[in-house]
Amino acid sequence: MSLNHYIENVLEKYKSEESIYDRLVIYFEKNLAARKYAEVCEQKGWDCVIDHLTVRTYDIDKAAEHFIGLGYKYSETIDYKNEGWYAKVYRHTKYPVMFIDQTYNDAPESLQIIKKWVDKFGDKDYHHIAVLVQRGIEIEEVINLLKQTGVNFPGKVTGPQGTRLRQIFTQAEVIDGQPYSVLELAQRNPDPKTGKIYTGFISEQADSLMKDSVL
Repeated sequence: MSLNHYIENVLEKYKSEESIYDRLVIYFEKNLAARKYAEVCEQKGWDCVIDHLTVRTYDIDKAAEHFIGLGYKYSETIDYKNEGWYAKVYRHTKYPVMFIDQTYNDAPESLQIIKKWVDKFGDKDYHHIAVLVQRGIEIEEVINLLKQTGVNFPGKVTGPQGTRLRQIFTQAEVIDGQPYSVLELAQRNPDPKTGKIYTGFISEQADSLMKDSVL
């Protein structure tokens, strides 16, 4: 599948690093919701901005070696031991935040969502990308516009209106009967403590989204 001119322009800035660019192309080719979101952005004159990229893997530190080699630096850990998984966040001055997650080796079978995904799809494709909702626009408006194009949302928005981070996953694309990739909408608002736009992650919301990723 060839991507339209608008998406090609959105991804143009990542061409200098093939390992990021090529994965983004594959993601947009395989994820209809992402292409629909780009169409909405084009129609509305919104910026289509990638907030973060998510890699699922068996071993975060091993997977991170490649990105560290590109200039990414470790930022924080999102730990949800009781739910069987954790993630490390890496940041770069030029590229989107990298969110790399894995299942704990001793997690019970019912909590091995990430491991089962990697068993099926490997760790080279992005499980999801998050796009940043345009400033001044509520996430609900974007959801309603995407629903009009046929995009479904199995879960609810995490984070009440006005809070520093609000997120939702689209319904997963399915390959060979298994949930493959999703699109995340992320609305970032000012952090009440600093007055600056919040750029971090919230463990409880991340785990809620994890469960939505298989719906």
